[in-house]
Amino acid sequence: MFKIKNLLSKFTKIAKPAGLIYPIIIIVTIPVLLIVNTVWNLKNFKRDVNFLIRHQAASISETLKPAVSQNLGDTQTLYTLLKGAVDSNVDLQSATIVVQKGTNLNLLTSTDPNITSQDPVLSELANLTVSMGFDESYAGLNYDIHLQENVWDVTVPIVKDNDSYYILATKITVQAVDELLSRTSKDSITILVILVAATIALLLNHFIFYRKAMETKKLEELDKLKDEFISMASHELQAPVTGLVGYLELLQDKITPIKNTGLQSDVDTLKTLTNDLHNLIQDLLNVSRIEQGRIKVEMKDVQVNEIIDNVIKTFGPQAKGKNLELLVEKGELPVIQTDPDRLRQVIANLVSNSIKYTLEGQVKVSSAVEKDSIKVAVSDTGIGIPPDHLSKMFTKFHRVQDEKTKEVRGTGLGLWIIKQIVELLGGQIYIESIYGTGTTLSFTLPVRGNTR
Repeated sequence: MFKIKNLLSKFTKIAKPAGLIYPIIIIVTIPVLLIVNTVWNLKNFKRDVNFLIRHQAASISETLKPAVSQNLGDTQTLYTLLKGAVDSNVDLQSATIVVQKGTNLNLLTSTDPNITSQDPVLSELANLTVSMGFDESYAGLNYDIHLQENVWDVTVPIVKDNDSYYILATKITVQAVDELLSRTSKDSITILVILVAATIALLLNHFIFYRKAMETKKLEELDKLKDEFISMASHELQAPVTGLVGYLELLQDKITPIKNTGLQSDVDTLKTLTNDLHNLIQDLLNVSRIEQGRIKVEMKDVQVNEIIDNVIKTFGPQAKGKNLELLVEKGELPVIQTDPDRLRQVIANLVSNSIKYTLEGQVKVSSAVEKDSIKVAVSDTGIGIPPDHLSKMFTKFHRVQDEKTKEVRGTGLGLWIIKQIVELLGGQIYIESIYGTGTTLSFTLPVRGNTR
């Protein structure tokens, strides 16, 4: 068992640097393969082109062979034939006829004034032609010091007369091909550089995203653990807090009126703190249920205005305690299919928020039909929301922190929760606010074909 754990530990240690080595290997390997592929293709291209030039040189020599064979005794005619061939072919630089007898090589005629029978390239190819049976042409790519360029030296056997071997030697220029190869090489290298740069950029981009994805995955796992902990802790705290609320009410009933007068403010403070803790636990439980997909809805026929009336009745005393007007403006609404408990939770949260953040004036709840939806809006004359906070109001734990809101208790979870519930019921939620003037939060729910 200990050995297995030891091996796993070693593997983990190896795997971590491997995660860094792998991207480096890929980033290096792919560009190197591109470079090797380009060099290989250029090499093959050059080989194929040289083969075609060699074949062209042999073809020219073979074409001249019959006419040269018939005029071996007339050097002037031979020169004229060779000169005509050179002038008519731009790639043919020179043509020469030599005679190999034994080890001696004699120059019969040539269009190249610089060539001699002692020319090492000519001697080598002539000896090769004779020694290999005098029945095949031979060629070699060499640098001509007079032309100052690469040329193909080609020797073609013409005729054998006793011990004398007559050989036709030609020089074929490769200047045009060199220019083509140079342009092709430059273009290939340019394309290669672009491809390598683009490949490296794409690979780097890929691995940056890969690393971010791995980090995101780790964060998601941590977030999941956090959610599980919050869910577990909330469930564990719910029972004692509920018991605490119950015993607090029981204790208040047992206190005599005389004692109650002195303890009332302390009891009220304790009840407020206990309710805050109870609300926090409920919010955390709701967040946990929503994120884990455990929140359930039971769709029923619902008259929205009845739920609004119930919420207004519930929060009337709270509004009155702050000297706020709690108004309602109900339109004629159809019966819709929705979850009445979840709908009440949404409206109650909106009204509660408006009362909390309104110091004076009024809170108004209105309802109306808009196209195929019903719309419920809660407006107030409260402190409002700064413009830079509006887009963040439906995110978890977000609260506006300023002098006007520091005394208001809350978790920053309420709006996120009701947004999830509204969307779960098939609706949308909206927010409008002018800082220092007031806020309107509204939501819509689909009628879904119901009639009035």
